[in-house]
Amino acid sequence: MSPKTTALQHLAGLGLLSIVALSACQPAPALPAAASPESTSPAPASTAAAPTEIPQEPTAAEAPALPLSEQPYTSPSGAFAVFLPAGWNCSESGQLRVDCQPPDGSANISLRAAATGYELAQPAFEALANAAMVSAYRDKKVFSETARQMDEGLLRISADWREGSAPWQSQDIFTRSGAAAYQLSFSADAQKWAEFAPLFDAVAAKTDYRPQSLSGAPIYSQTVAYTAPDVLFTLDVPADWAKYADIGSIENTQLEGFLSPDLHAAVQVVVYRQGSLIKVDTKAFKTLEIMRKLYGYDLRVSHDKALPDGRERLAWTAAKRRVSGISYFDSFGSSMYIFSVVWDDDFERMYQPVLDLVVDSFGYE
Repeated sequence: MSPKTTALQHLAGLGLLSIVALSACQPAPALPAAASPESTSPAPASTAAAPTEIPQEPTAAEAPALPLSEQPYTSPSGAFAVFLPAGWNCSESGQLRVDCQPPDGSANISLRAAATGYELAQPAFEALANAAMVSAYRDKKVFSETARQMDEGLLRISADWREGSAPWQSQDIFTRSGAAAYQLSFSADAQKWAEFAPLFDAVAAKTDYRPQSLSGAPIYSQTVAYTAPDVLFTLDVPADWAKYADIGSIENTQLEGFLSPDLHAAVQVVVYRQGSLIKVDTKAFKTLEIMRKLYGYDLRVSHDKALPDGRERLAWTAAKRRVSGISYFDSFGSSMYIFSVVWDDDFERMYQPVLDLVVDSFGYE
């Protein structure tokens, strides 16, 4: 990588950009440039069985000290194997996640994997964990982080929150292993946490992470729904990317976006409000003005195309900061939006597939 600051690192460092986090989560730190991405190849097909329900607990004579299934559950991708509680109701979400609950719904265990393309540096790993916590607990009431333990490649976060009116507790264990990151989550009704704690510890101790199975797998494939300001449109964005907002650095403009953990790719949405009808010539001029303020005044458009739905698509590059992107813009009355996917030039090959999926998810409300 060039020693020059890229546009994405510049955006991440602006004082006006505030990472949107849970009330007690630590803000994502500024990240150094990561190592060059590794080449990838298609992931091998998995032949592992994918049970949707854990076998019933063995008879009393055969019962283990803790009620775990006799055989491990292996994810369809092969990314992990885990012994789950016998008799709990379990379900898969795609190739990389499993969730389990006891019949009375008083607890939950979930395990998911995320392919990251290459092994993340510790600050990037911590940024991924912070973003994942926001995605997982953004709808919980009175969320409060109570403890955080950090080691190289390992992060444990304990928290209190409410499920309806009932107090709950949770512990999330994030593990970095090769070109993958894992989130093992335990939660329970606070009154039953002590009862479930030995079981949670047993599950954690018997979990086998297999990052080699994710070689060549799509990176950051798990997404969350995002709605642009003024409800102009919707997108699906990676759940492990940190959200930020800037409402003051460009006049009459609101910027929201999502940064990859290593700061080498981003999804950005700009909404400009003029206060009067935006004409066609104003739309084109204002779009370039805003983009050059964001990415550098040497920004050059290499391709401009009008789309059937009324949007305009720009492919561009900013050579000084070594970033490129694709932007879509349109206006509605007195408002105009610019939706962009952006990448550092050295990381285009790695990030293009996930950014293409974000682009394809675009939809008007």
